[in-house]
Amino acid sequence: MERALTVPQVAERLSVHPKTVYNMLVRGELRGVKVGRVWRVPAEELEVFLRGERVAENRPALREYTRREIRRFLEADKVDEATARKVEQLLQ
Repeated sequence: MERALTVPQVAERLSVHPKTVYNMLVRGELRGVKVGRVWRVPAEELEVFLRGERVAENRPALREYTRREIRRFLEADKVDEATARKVEQLLQ
């Protein structure tokens, strides 16, 4: 089984702040796996990155949704009324 590194371990190896590693993962500059809320970087992926063998993936820009679209998502997913109200409050 391949060894997976934590974000702090990767940050130490790259001599950067852990937040930098999170940003690299989100942008696709470094490949990792998100397990729940925790990122893990396979050791081989870090080695590939360090050797410069992989260029950042072209990820599409995040799409912004209108409030109307978000309401439709909530309805389609059958989100309970209390949670839907919380989401509406966050959008204001």
